[in-house]
Amino acid sequence: MAILPILTVPNPLLYQKSRPVREDEFGPELVARMSDMAETMYAAPGVGLAAPQVGDSRRFVVVDPGEKAERGVHLYKMINPTIVERSKDFIMWEETCLSVPGLEVKVKRNNRVRVEWLDENGASQSQWFEEYPAVIVQHELDHLIGTVIAERTSAFKRRRWLKKREKVRSRDASYV
Repeated sequence: MAILPILTVPNPLLYQKSRPVREDEFGPELVARMSDMAETMYAAPGVGLAAPQVGDSRRFVVVDPGEKAERGVHLYKMINPTIVERSKDFIMWEETCLSVPGLEVKVKRNNRVRVEWLDENGASQSQWFEEYPAVIVQHELDHLIGTVIAERTSAFKRRRWLKKREKVRSRDASYV
């Protein structure tokens, strides 16, 4: 297994819609890629990671809403996931993102979602996620349609964050 580099805004790959994983792409390579993504997510540390965040244009994510002491116990590897049902009630959540470091955005999400996906063996799965796990799943599935949390905040807050990031990059580059 390997730690993969995580792309950050404004990388254009983060804004592209992912393509479905084809049937002929299932196998050891996809299993290894998803294991690498899970390892990368835990090392970051994070609770979810979508394929576009590691430069892969396919439609899959890894999600682990469990407590740190239970890492891996609640790990979901979702291929071609789709939200098929949503609750009518909402939850507001302060979200962060590995691809948008240092930015927190309050996002309105459905409190419950039912997701259908394929597992690593190509078997169909379906499950309801509620509250925090639902927020994580919705956040990661946003990445698959090219939406990042930077787009869910005001233009002012986004510009301020980008200026701050540029200062950090400039400072770091001067030490190279």
